[in-house]
Amino acid sequence: MNYRRKSQSSLESDEKRARFVLMNNGVTIITRILKQNASKFYIEDFQVVNGCQTSNVIFDQKEMLAKNPTVTVPLRLIWTEDENVMESVVYGTNSQTQLNPEQLLASRNFSKKLEGYFASFPEDKRLYYERRDGQYDRAAVAKNQIMAPKVVIRAYAAMFLKEPHTATKNYANIRERIGKEIFGENHVPDPYYVAAYAAYKLEQQYGIKIDRAYKSARYHLLLAVRMLMDPEPVDWPNSKKMATRSQSMMEQLWDAKRADELFQQAKALIDKVSGGDLERDRIRTITTTDAIVKLLQK
Repeated sequence: MNYRRKSQSSLESDEKRARFVLMNNGVTIITRILKQNASKFYIEDFQVVNGCQTSNVIFDQKEMLAKNPTVTVPLRLIWTEDENVMESVVYGTNSQTQLNPEQLLASRNFSKKLEGYFASFPEDKRLYYERRDGQYDRAAVAKNQIMAPKVVIRAYAAMFLKEPHTATKNYANIRERIGKEIFGENHVPDPYYVAAYAAYKLEQQYGIKIDRAYKSARYHLLLAVRMLMDPEPVDWPNSKKMATRSQSMMEQLWDAKRADELFQQAKALIDKVSGGDLERDRIRTITTTDAIVKLLQK
């Protein structure tokens, strides 16, 4: 019997409902700011890190509970500003549930390195890697500068693994490679920033210099841009050469005029290989990928 079914069964009788508080994991909240006034607590900048299943079970049984409002739910309120403590709590309180790879990324050393690397650039070139959901909700940061793990992973796979078709149509396949071909502990962070920055610049092109119809070809455009900047086969992701080549690509993307040229050339290439048919099921294919690579690779 899974956790949810056990929780539901614990609400079926008066005796079991009385034990719900003892048998249930309840809700866990981490807060950075806490003020106490007698028996009342005031919290700010908080995150609910566990309790989804409990909430769903109670909601499912709301009609029965309306007639028998005798259920008590345990609540853990943790007050800390220590990022390591937060990550330990998130992992520990969810150890019995299946966390997806993006959630587990927050506790990886590479993710911490990537966050610091993104934040190290001057303000006009800075992006913010969001290790944890809602990490920058209270920060004075433009939303389009915040890069969620999925955005970075997809852009990197498209540009450096030459798999834009997989990034859109079979993302589960990419997720399975996290920690190996993607987000490896010894990978250099530079190409991940390039991928994220290219995705960021592409979003700025839509509706202004590139028609929004080309959103169906988003990841193929990113592949084309990378190969226009650097058509050579990709080096090992932990190599100094890959870091050096990434630096050259950054310089091109930071140059507004050069970036516009790259995206226009990529757009023209998409027109050529697609014959003008931007319907997503036609464009998001390995056939499109192979056509781009054939035209641009050395």
